[in-house]
Amino acid sequence: MADRHGLPWRQYRGIHLDFWDGLRLLPGSIWLPIVAISLLGLGVYLVNEWSVSRIRVAAESVNRTLGMQNEVIAMRSQLVDLESAQRGFLLTTNRRYLAPYESALPDLQVISARLRTLAAGDAEVLERVTRLEELRGIKIAEVTASISLTQLGDRANAMAILRTGEGRKVMDQFRAGAQALIGLLDSRLTSLREEQTKSLVLSRYAFAALALLTLALIVLVVRLFVADSVRREEQRYEEEHERRRLEVVIEDRTRELSQLTTHLQSASEQEKADLARDLHDELGGLLTAANMDLAWLQGRSVTMEQEVRDKLGELVRTVTEAMNLKRRVVENLRPALLDHFGLPTALEAYFDETCKRAGLKCRTTIPDEADPIPQALAIALFRVGQESLTNIIRHAKARRVELSFEVGPTGYHLSIGDDGVGMDPERARSSHGLSGMRHRVVSLNGSFEIQSTPGKGTRLDVQVPFASPAPASVTPA
Repeated sequence: MADRHGLPWRQYRGIHLDFWDGLRLLPGSIWLPIVAISLLGLGVYLVNEWSVSRIRVAAESVNRTLGMQNEVIAMRSQLVDLESAQRGFLLTTNRRYLAPYESALPDLQVISARLRTLAAGDAEVLERVTRLEELRGIKIAEVTASISLTQLGDRANAMAILRTGEGRKVMDQFRAGAQALIGLLDSRLTSLREEQTKSLVLSRYAFAALALLTLALIVLVVRLFVADSVRREEQRYEEEHERRRLEVVIEDRTRELSQLTTHLQSASEQEKADLARDLHDELGGLLTAANMDLAWLQGRSVTMEQEVRDKLGELVRTVTEAMNLKRRVVENLRPALLDHFGLPTALEAYFDETCKRAGLKCRTTIPDEADPIPQALAIALFRVGQESLTNIIRHAKARRVELSFEVGPTGYHLSIGDDGVGMDPERARSSHGLSGMRHRVVSLNGSFEIQSTPGKGTRLDVQVPFASPAPASVTPA
């Protein structure tokens, strides 16, 4: 299979390609449009940022201009209240008319400060603001003088100040100046809003162009994605085909290894059975004959020297130990109890005797009566129990061992536990002994589970169904 450049994919296997290598593999018909669209997109982005910046500056100017307009209107309103308070107090001498006057004086100072802050940097507006502040000061002085005279009881002079009309002239000049400033600010607002509109239109055009460029880039990327998906699908199909082929090979090899292991275990059991029979029949016969001859010699050794009698006694003890050793070897190779009394009795006897020799406390739980167990299944479960107890004695550093054998409604359940140091899960996966036990159980369609916690012991649970395929038969000793 080849890629879109005509290069076989097998040439890339095992070779690391970085980003620039991949970019160089792309044809010009692909990367040139991408570069062009990217540059155009960058230009459109810069134009949009410039227009957005103009909109932001114009918005700030609009806010500042509106603020100045509001402050001018507020100053004019405060002066009108001030004038109304003056006339009301002069006509009635009622102090409640002074409330607007007293509140307007500090408010006018604050309004004037805010207005100067907003107008800072704008010479034309600042000049007009200065003139309005001058008129405001004149008006405040005129109002303050008339109110002060009235408060002192000189109402005639206060009214004379009012009748001169200077205050009205000042207010007319202030209103005219304020209106002129508001008109100037209105014209500026119109210009700023027009500039905002132009910048907004330009930004929309930039967004539209960017959207079109993005759409073109998406189309190009989709084409690349589709081509890459086709290539990946072809590669996936090839890899899937190769994976299935390897799975079939692995399954065949695993089946062959499993069959070979089962055969080797069956052959080993057969060899153990043959060896146990030969040891029991031939070596047992020889040792029995030798023991009988030694007994005959001992019966006639009363006339012999003491040294000869001692040697005969040692020889009798040696032959007796050899017969005991032969019995233990035969029992390990092929337990006689397994063939004559069944699996539960053989397991109980083996665990009791072995734990007693190893100094372990053993508790066994087996059924009082059980139906005969198939020979192949019985020897497999016995070997599992034998290997488990050997591992406990060698590695577990345990003090107690528990054996449980049950016959359930669907099969047999063997459980072996200890209170030792526990087992490392990594070691459990790599142990040949455990692998052999697991294979024995799996070959009988059973389940093999190990539960172990460091410092809290280990428990082995084996379950085997009744209808289990029997390996090659083993002739009993």
